Amino acid sequence: MSDVPTENAISRAEAAQQSGDFDAAEQALRNLLELDADHLMARNNLAALVARRGDAAAALDILDELIAEEPGYSSAHFNRANALLALGRNEDAIAAFRAVTALEPDNIDAHRALAFQWLFRGDRDRAMDHFARTYDLRRGEGRTGVAERSLRTASAAKLKHDSDLFRNLPPRVRDGHKFETLARIYDSVAADLGKALVELSGEQLETLGPDYNTALHLIDAPEIFSGAVNPDLDGAAIHAAWSRDPTCLVTIDDLLTPRALALIQRFLRESTIWHDFTHIGGFVASYLEDGFACPLVLQIADEFRAALPGLLGHHPLTQAWAFKALSGERPIDIHADDAAVSLNFWVTADTANRNPDTGGLIIYTEPPPEDWPIVDYEADQARIRSFLAENGDSAIVVPYRQNRGILFNSRLFHGTHRPDFAPGYENHRINVTLLFGTCG
Repeated sequence: MSDVPTENAISRAEAAQQSGDFDAAEQALRNLLELDADHLMARNNLAALVARRGDAAAALDILDELIAEEPGYSSAHFNRANALLALGRNEDAIAAFRAVTALEPDNIDAHRALAFQWLFRGDRDRAMDHFARTYDLRRGEGRTGVAERSLRTASAAKLKHDSDLFRNLPPRVRDGHKFETLARIYDSVAADLGKALVELSGEQLETLGPDYNTALHLIDAPEIFSGAVNPDLDGAAIHAAWSRDPTCLVTIDDLLTPRALALIQRFLRESTIWHDFTHIGGFVASYLEDGFACPLVLQIADEFRAALPGLLGHHPLTQAWAFKALSGERPIDIHADDAAVSLNFWVTADTANRNPDTGGLIIYTEPPPEDWPIVDYEADQARIRSFLAENGDSAIVVPYRQNRGILFNSRLFHGTHRPDFAPGYENHRINVTLLFGTCG
């Protein structure tokens, strides 16, 4: 079969899949394989599609046969690993993901998957190794281009945040004037930008320098031998409260030990890990695979799961992030999390909050339908507002407190409740979210 018809068939299948027409996508691939039964990409894509449609066992049969014929096909190994995960064969999935990294050492998705698999098994050292590798591939000297767009775009608010961070580093770090010089450079470029995200010109990129939005300065946040989660946390009482309350909402004060709180505050205050500035307007963010992973964060998640074995024992950590508001009045709008259980906690000092009755979380206890799809933060807003308008007022407000955690069903709609934080770098409202398990 000639290359052009083959490419057209593959393109039609991909377009159909992207539009959600899985029947058409599968039929296009099967039609191609009737003409060319040995076509590697078509077989691999068909297996991935079959797995996505819920038949991981059939996908695995296709991939096993394909890999036996072409053992160096890394994409097939990756799809095989995901099929094995869907079948609950996690040990085999780890071996398959490791086969991917052996064939393709710079495969970010395989390193990320391995990080979470090792974390689920309680091996934080191995998990951290893979998160560190993922971060290096995104932001290090050998970066592969996955984060390229965020290295070529900016907004005035993002650059101003970074220049404020540089100026708020301890004096011993700012010795030699490197960071003060960078702060002035970032401010000069920010002066020519507006609120909107823009593609930086070649001249602006040259002015900012090659380290823009990379890991310029990182604070060590190691594990704490004496523990990170408050040892007085009563896991049995929390689980009992969760089980009694149909809203599945529990407030936990003094979540972290004072030492852990101080260390994570410093990590988030001084580390240049705030690489994402596009997900929610007016916020910068950091995710596990892009700077937020550190031994302390992984320890917090692991210890919290261990304190609630009946609730979280079968729900591994699936993501964690930190969001920082760049304006004291800027809320995160109503949304749902793509997980089973969410833990949200706050680290900014209470003195930054100008209204102690607000600034926390508003959670709507009326759950959406079981088949409610989580599409996108912005795209979901109109549907959520319509749903809440039709289903009455079920809001619960949890006021802001430093080191307060809120444990809740991830499917519940929630957002920031009327924030009113003082201006200044140290007063930025920072929330940390740990997601456990998956929907369904």
